[in-house]
Amino acid sequence: MTDPALPVATPVSDALERELRGELSRNGIVVWLDKDSSYTRFADRLAARRAAGDFPAPVTTFRGSFLDLLFQLESYGNGLDRQQLLVHMPGFNEESIRDTPVLELYEAGVRFRKALDTLVRETATARVTPAEIEHFLGNSPTLERADAWLEAAVSQSAVGLAVVLDELGPRLLTEALGREDSPLASRIKSDEELGVLRAYLHKLTGLDDEWIARDRGDAGEPPLARRLASLLDATGAWLLSLEYVHDLRRPPHLALLQPLRDVGAPLVKRGSAMLDELRRDYPDAYAKRADQTEALLAEELAAMSPDDLGRIDTFREEENRVLAGAVEALRAEQWQKARAWCEARVGERSFWLKHAPHHRFAWALVAEAAALGETLAQHTRPLAKARGLEEVAQRYTAGAFEVDLAHRRFEQKRFALLEPRLPHFGALQEVVTALRVAHRAWADELARDFTTVCRDTSFLPPGSLQQRTLFDDVVQPLVAAGEKTALFVIDAFRYEMATELLEELSTGGAVVDLKARFAELPTITSVGMNALAPVTKQGGRLGVAGTFEGFRSGEFTVRTPDDRARAMGNRTSGKPALKLTLTEVCEANTGALTKQLKPHGLVIIHSKELDDAGEANVGLPTFELTLQHLKSAWRHLQLAGVKNFVFTADHGFLIQDETTQLKRFGTKRSVQRRHIVDDIPRPDAGVVAVSMASLGYDGITGYLVLRDDTHVFDNGTLGATFVHGGNSLQERLIPVLVVTKKRTEMAGLTAYCVETKAMTSALGLHRLGVRVTPKPGVNTALDFAAARHLELALTAIERDAVRVVLKEAGGEGKLVGGRVRVPIGEAWTEVFFGLEGPIDERVRVRASSADADENVAAAEPETWFAVVGSSLRAGSAPEPRAQSAGDWPDAIEDAGVRAVFVHLARHGVIEEGEVTAMLGSPKLFRQFSKRFDEYHEKLPFRVRVEPSESGKRYVREGAAR
Repeated sequence: MTDPALPVATPVSDALERELRGELSRNGIVVWLDKDSSYTRFADRLAARRAAGDFPAPVTTFRGSFLDLLFQLESYGNGLDRQQLLVHMPGFNEESIRDTPVLELYEAGVRFRKALDTLVRETATARVTPAEIEHFLGNSPTLERADAWLEAAVSQSAVGLAVVLDELGPRLLTEALGREDSPLASRIKSDEELGVLRAYLHKLTGLDDEWIARDRGDAGEPPLARRLASLLDATGAWLLSLEYVHDLRRPPHLALLQPLRDVGAPLVKRGSAMLDELRRDYPDAYAKRADQTEALLAEELAAMSPDDLGRIDTFREEENRVLAGAVEALRAEQWQKARAWCEARVGERSFWLKHAPHHRFAWALVAEAAALGETLAQHTRPLAKARGLEEVAQRYTAGAFEVDLAHRRFEQKRFALLEPRLPHFGALQEVVTALRVAHRAWADELARDFTTVCRDTSFLPPGSLQQRTLFDDVVQPLVAAGEKTALFVIDAFRYEMATELLEELSTGGAVVDLKARFAELPTITSVGMNALAPVTKQGGRLGVAGTFEGFRSGEFTVRTPDDRARAMGNRTSGKPALKLTLTEVCEANTGALTKQLKPHGLVIIHSKELDDAGEANVGLPTFELTLQHLKSAWRHLQLAGVKNFVFTADHGFLIQDETTQLKRFGTKRSVQRRHIVDDIPRPDAGVVAVSMASLGYDGITGYLVLRDDTHVFDNGTLGATFVHGGNSLQERLIPVLVVTKKRTEMAGLTAYCVETKAMTSALGLHRLGVRVTPKPGVNTALDFAAARHLELALTAIERDAVRVVLKEAGGEGKLVGGRVRVPIGEAWTEVFFGLEGPIDERVRVRASSADADENVAAAEPETWFAVVGSSLRAGSAPEPRAQSAGDWPDAIEDAGVRAVFVHLARHGVIEEGEVTAMLGSPKLFRQFSKRFDEYHEKLPFRVRVEPSESGKRYVREGAAR
């Protein structure tokens, strides 16, 4: 039965009920804190409706007696299933409810509260004017009076255009702001309707006559269409200014903006929602309106500082100013401030960063710089007063490694993104130099403290921390347990790299354990790799062959990968272990790999990629890619039946830069860059001499002379990306990462397709849209167990010498090392990349599963991308591959256009008249000219357009392929 005290329509009560129903549906138990007792009658009506079956959840009400309330609650909250329950508590707030018997239910459920004036403002906004709302709220309203007032106010204006605006207004206005041919523009036919729209805009956004009139001139009354456009311009400027003002951390300076501070929260919220839609659906229109309004507010924006601004970059200049502030914060070593600004703009949060890749790259650099600076500040002197090598290892692995991890990531990001076209390039270069100096000072101090501990105790750690005992302590027990075991021996694999790989391998069903050991001295490949084999003699000593050319093991000397496989296999099964390279595992077919592994209990995967890249000065852009290849190999071996995995290294490395100092020591021919083998212990400053005998070595005498910091001996060779051979923790502390599986990994059950779309280049970089979707027609009944994302690799097709350099990813995906992590679904990820190779040419690329997953169908876009060739000596560049004549023309659908470019490929030049004749008419030639750039992307050669006496001439550049 309808309450006679209520109007037939109850818009405010209806809004409240919708909100309550939503809370109940989402959360089950809802405790309604009604501090001012504004809703007592409404709650009683809900309880009565529940009794009549007209409300979905039980309603209990406190009416002065907790005993009565407890009786009401007695039958609720005891079942196994989540129940819906509404508990109305008039007169209580978050503090006073804690002194009641309802506390337990309150903590188990969710709190709901809504002040009456807030409810009225939210419901009435866009229906009546802001002034009418405030006038009503100033007269001691009740919920019942609010229903009657709002219903009467709305019914008086619900005619014609007003009805349409009440139902569809916000969306219609967003369209009108975003496009000139919007439905609203065609709907306004008279001055009266323009007045209705104006009144509605006042109710919806607070737009007032003073703001509308600010630009009105004295040139007379313009036509209706122009007045409508002017009104929409004023609306756009109002919404932008309103969002800007309410996002500021201080009052605005400009007098025009100061009244906007008094606009109510519901109007601001509604306006921001409209701007969000405009940014999403009409980005070009938003950018144009924002730039126009920014010019209007030039005086205000000139006075703002980065600290004034909030989390929304309404205007382009805001993002510019905050980026400048973030760079200055880095220069002032205010790491947390710079990081906070980065976090506010991560992903797609800033409209302007979606449309300004160079700013996005700058922000990515700022984020890595802030992370490095902050991490350095957190670990000022990790080894201060450390005693013993056990404590050194514990302190470094407990947190100090984070500095070297942050440093490597920063250097990789700098290599990929820092270039003169970036905003604040000069300042960012200064930041790079300052951080390199800071990290060098930190690393030098760490090395000296470590050397002090070694001098005071020993350079040779206890047996449980020695590299030479690793195989017998860790690998042999896994193989002896009867499960297939893979040992990854990775050249130049630092401990901090293993922590990053650990995150990648910590998946469901995996048991992971990461510890550290000390690499043998000197930290070079011929020592560390061969010491990983079981080569110790009685007493734990090593028999050295030559000058660290290998170690003697029984009847043979372990020098090579084959020797190591023989020694390890003899210890576990009496026959050589299976030896594979990382590339062989990554590229192997699962079936073939399973068959190859079947007779072996131990497989050794040898990886030289990190060390080779560092020695060749290309380490920084390839380190992450190698880590991802290790993950791919791990997964392939799982699918092939391997259960246990051990990842370890021969040694680590130090990254070199301009802060590395060269130190003279004897003749250049007698030294290595990080160590010297000498007959006598030299007492020079900055070095330490370690006897071979103290390192447990037989067959070699004399001393190792080592730097006590991170600098290098000058031996006349050019610097590489990294160095090793010395006694720093970055070189000596190697990881021992053990991964076992509780169950055998199964191949994926769902098949996927990679899709691509070509995009125009930006900042001299190529762009490609990628996404991954389930393959049509595949049974997806087990989708609940399917992956949520896949990792893709970009490679040049049939051109192994061309390297894809990933720069940044936008949209839904992100870069993870040398891969693009893409969510599975309809959303596109925008990939920025470059192509580097020995010569200038054009190639196509392939987007495929980074793990070579056979259930993921690769994509090969038809677009041809330009490669930037390196400067090689004349005659040393390899010949480009031959391109089949029937290959690229198939990508051009129009037969006439295809014939033009085939002619150009064969003859090198074609005139406008010839093109027109081949196409059939001047009109078709004009269409060809407009779409020339689109066609050009599908060609394996460049075409230059130049003027001639008869019009245009098209000239092929370079040989056709």
